[in-house]
Amino acid sequence: MELYTYDERIKGTPEQIFAVVNDDDKLKEWSPIFAGNIYNTKDKRAVGTKFRTMMKVLNKTYQFRSTITEYEENRFIEVKTTLKQGIITSSFRLEPEGPEETRVQVESHFDAESRRYALILKGARPIVKQVLDNQMKKLETITAN
Repeated sequence: MELYTYDERIKGTPEQIFAVVNDDDKLKEWSPIFAGNIYNTKDKRAVGTKFRTMMKVLNKTYQFRSTITEYEENRFIEVKTTLKQGIITSSFRLEPEGPEETRVQVESHFDAESRRYALILKGARPIVKQVLDNQMKKLETITAN
């Protein structure tokens, strides 16, 4: 089930934008719920990297097991996150569109183990979209500085 899709052009080069996505400290600045990653492998950004992502929501921290399944520096990253309820696959793709503009494509899909969670997420999609769209606007602001 599609959880989130974003496809827009923003100011900045792929290298400037990817520098935010590729750095845990900058991710904290970009995403208010991101609390950090704990890496289980030596490489932090490579195919096969395993880590736990920590997210803080309403003063409670949640941890999720994640693996980088595809990676091309400054262009593309795909991460699979395993939950009890299913698997979330998220990708972030950058394509240059000129000297100072980049096409940013974000996709996130949820493969639910049960129909119950699929229905819950279907209802939550408008809220997820609003939160993530705001994050994408903030990304443009961060890369412009």
